[in-house]
Amino acid sequence: MQGKVSKSKRGIMRFVRHIVFAILALVLLAACGAAPGEETPTETVTQTPDPCNEANLPAEVDKVHKHMREFDDYAALASNTPQSQLIQVIPELQRVLREAQDQKAPACLANLKTMQIQHMNAVVQTLLLFVSKGDVNLIAEGISQARELHVQYDIEMARLLGVTLAFVTQTQPSVTGTAPAPDAATTPPPSASVTATNAGTNDLNLHAAPDFNAAPLYVLAVGQSAPAIGRTADSQWILVQVPDQPDQTAWVYASVVQVSVAVETLPVAAP
Repeated sequence: MQGKVSKSKRGIMRFVRHIVFAILALVLLAACGAAPGEETPTETVTQTPDPCNEANLPAEVDKVHKHMREFDDYAALASNTPQSQLIQVIPELQRVLREAQDQKAPACLANLKTMQIQHMNAVVQTLLLFVSKGDVNLIAEGISQARELHVQYDIEMARLLGVTLAFVTQTQPSVTGTAPAPDAATTPPPSASVTATNAGTNDLNLHAAPDFNAAPLYVLAVGQSAPAIGRTADSQWILVQVPDQPDQTAWVYASVVQVSVAVETLPVAAP
């Protein structure tokens, strides 16, 4: 009897060992078959260049100004198009306006972009009013507003590019005296006697071409005058002889200097 019990115990022990071995085998198989722990990928931090950085700003300004240049081209075409045919030009102006509206500009160019959109809107709305033969007073007001917004846009662009401008209107008296009232019937003096004076509070750059992106070649100091010898077709830039260097010429933005005659009376000069 005792032998039978002992034999039974041994059988139970063998069974238990088999179970334990089976469990250990399963654990080992699971451990060996499991995929190695995946390492958490390390994110590579790429620093986005700051568009408002001094080195990057000119390129960002040019992206915005690209739309203005195209719009100005169509606006110039519209100004030389008969009223009955303006309907062919207006859609192109509207297209450029929409593209400018869709463009994302950095925060430092928010004012420039706002002035650009406002100017384009003013031009398009004024042309639509003109085509529909609307109120002439509203048309005149729209033209004036569009011009003023373009001037403000140009000044803001100059500021962003590092040119500090003092805005001086053509009708503002000179700081050295009161300019005589213009006489429409009087023939303007020869261009040699016409001067452009820096009546502001900051020195002004004289550029190689009628464009704020053009290289500044000379400086017109505060209170200094230069002979004005020409202008761009849109009267926004004036060609001057460089002071003390009469054989050299450069361009200055018309709205920031005091001109002794109406800018429109100067001859158009090729850039």
